[in-house]
Amino acid sequence: MTESQPADMQASSKTKKVSIQERSVRVGNFIVVNGSRANHTLLKERFTQGGYQIHETPHFLLFQRIEAPSTILVHWFTSEHIDTDVSHYLVQELKSFGIIASSQHLSELLTGIVGGTLYPDDVRRAWNYFGVNTLQRLLTFLNTAGTPCLKDYGTLSASATLYQRVCELCVGESFLDAACNGGFLSLLLAERLPFVVKAVGIDIDADVFVVAQKLAEERHMHNVAYQQADLLADDFDHLGSFDTVTALHVLEHFSEDDMYRVLTNLLRVTSHRLILAVPYEHEHDRPKKPEVAYGHQQFFSRAKLEAVGEWCLQQLQGAGRVWHEDFIGGLLLIERR
Repeated sequence: MTESQPADMQASSKTKKVSIQERSVRVGNFIVVNGSRANHTLLKERFTQGGYQIHETPHFLLFQRIEAPSTILVHWFTSEHIDTDVSHYLVQELKSFGIIASSQHLSELLTGIVGGTLYPDDVRRAWNYFGVNTLQRLLTFLNTAGTPCLKDYGTLSASATLYQRVCELCVGESFLDAACNGGFLSLLLAERLPFVVKAVGIDIDADVFVVAQKLAEERHMHNVAYQQADLLADDFDHLGSFDTVTALHVLEHFSEDDMYRVLTNLLRVTSHRLILAVPYEHEHDRPKKPEVAYGHQQFFSRAKLEAVGEWCLQQLQGAGRVWHEDFIGGLLLIERR
C-alpha cells in the first residue's frame, strides 16, 4: 500500500497478486493495466528489474524505458470509481511525463482504462458504468447546496456547477447542446426542467454519446435525442430552430476562422438564447497556450470572449443583447430580441 493512493482505493492493493496480463490492453503506443487487484509493491519491483523508470501519482503507476514496450500505465480504478474525472486525472497527473501530447493520446488512454481493462470481455458493461456513474455524480453535485465553483474547469464538479448555471439560463421548450461530447447535459435538462419538450445533443462523433443515448432509452426520456452533426456544415440549419442553444467548452477546439463559421451556424438555429462557455487557460498558473491534451486550438481571455459577443451582436444587426459572466472561465449569453 502506498501513501499516495486514495483512501477509498487502498484496500484493493492488499489483495492477492494477479497476473499482469490478466487485465491489460495495448492502445496506440501504450499498454494499460488494471492494477486494482495487484500488489503494487511487487509490480514496482518487477518493472524496476526490467529497466523501467517509475513515476507514481495518486491514481497511476507509470513505467517508462527506451526499449519496447516503452510505456506501461497501471491504474487502480474499479467500476465504482470510473466517470469523466478519469480524463482529468490523466491530464493533470501524467502530462508532465510527456505521454499525453495530443487529444488522441488522451482518448487512447481513457479507452484503455475503461473499455480495455475493467471488463475485457464486456466493453459495453464497462462504458455503462462510466455513464451511470457520471450522471449520478452530476446529479449529486447539482442537488448539493453550495456546490463550489471550482477553478479547474476539467473536473466533474466544475461541470456540474456550469450545468447548474445553464439550467438557470435556459428558456423555451426546445434545447440544443452543440458538440455535446458525452451528452449528459441533455439528460440533466430533461430530468430537472419540466418545461423542456425537446432536448437534442449533437456531435461530429456519434460514438461519444452512445452511453447517454442508452441511458435516455432506459429512463424513458422520450424528449431526449442525439444525432451526428458537423458544426461547420453548410446545411447546419437543417436541424431546425431551438429556443436555447448551448456550446460549452467548444469554441476553443476550433481555429479562429472556423470558430466564426461555427458561431454563424449556431446563431442560425437559435430562436432565443445562445449560451457559450470557454475556459480561461491563461489563468491559475496555466501557460498562455492552448491545452493540446484536450484538443484546444486557441485560448480565451475575458476580452477575447467579449469581442466574440460583440461580433455575434453585429450578426444580429443590433436585434439582440449580450452579457458576460466570469464563471469557471467565461460564460457568454447572446439573446435575440
